[in-house]
Amino acid sequence: MWIPHNLLAPLKAETPKPTILASEAATEERTFVVGFFLRNPVTRAWETDVLVSQVTASREVRLDGKPCAVDECANLAGKLEEIIYTFSSTSATAALASSFRDVTGDLDRKALQYGRGFEICGWRVADIAHGARWRCIPFRPSALIAEPASEDVPQAYRKMLRLYREARSAPSAMWRLLSAGAILNAAVDGIAPFASDSRFGEHVITMDMLVRSGTLISYSSLKGATARDLRDIAEPARRMLLAMLAPSGETADLDGGDYHAEGALAALANLVDLVARDLLLSALRADGFLVAPDANEPVTVDA
Repeated sequence: MWIPHNLLAPLKAETPKPTILASEAATEERTFVVGFFLRNPVTRAWETDVLVSQVTASREVRLDGKPCAVDECANLAGKLEEIIYTFSSTSATAALASSFRDVTGDLDRKALQYGRGFEICGWRVADIAHGARWRCIPFRPSALIAEPASEDVPQAYRKMLRLYREARSAPSAMWRLLSAGAILNAAVDGIAPFASDSRFGEHVITMDMLVRSGTLISYSSLKGATARDLRDIAEPARRMLLAMLAPSGETADLDGGDYHAEGALAALANLVDLVARDLLLSALRADGFLVAPDANEPVTVDA
């Protein structure tokens, strides 16, 4: 079972519907509070390796030309686990977009300062005037055990499997798109180990794939598309990422820190990841390198 990863999901209402509707209908500026939950990308713990200092725990910044209070919150061990913004905005989405842009820049600077990794793993938003609250924590369901792979896998597959593990292990949507996109390119172009079957580029992208990856809204044109169509859409973004890694005079026109752009990139990485896995499984199955599960053996679910 393929599991969505790093999906910037829509806000989920936490208060009664009347409070949400009142907030959505309002257009005047009022106070919003936006908190970003942080996680250690190495340990996967919902905390970071940075201790909160009284000097930096609270500070003032300007968002969209307006004053904003920023508070760094620690857990019981004193480690940074949430960054909270309090400022004026006109809607929950606008408040989230503005603070998301600032917090990503702040975490970029912290990564350089401390030599540590930071992952945003969810957020919460509150409209103080209307008592409305939303939350977003990406859903990660339990995984079902699938077909076990044979240990006797050719070297060409081993390279693809390594790329896929890199894609699945990386918390960054950028790196997942680079790694899974390399598998997608190989399959569409008929490069080993996909050279034995020219039909991989015609692999159909179903509605279920679009829903599970989160691309249904941002890439609705992919309904009924093929793996080749997906590659043609993903490759320009992938080339911009490669230009960022190896500057060669090309312009890497990816707007880092933009909430909507980051969400679309994460969704695209999810879909490329999902299709790359399907193509790898199809190739391994066709070449006899997957062992069919025992129909009489019960399926287990990880808690």
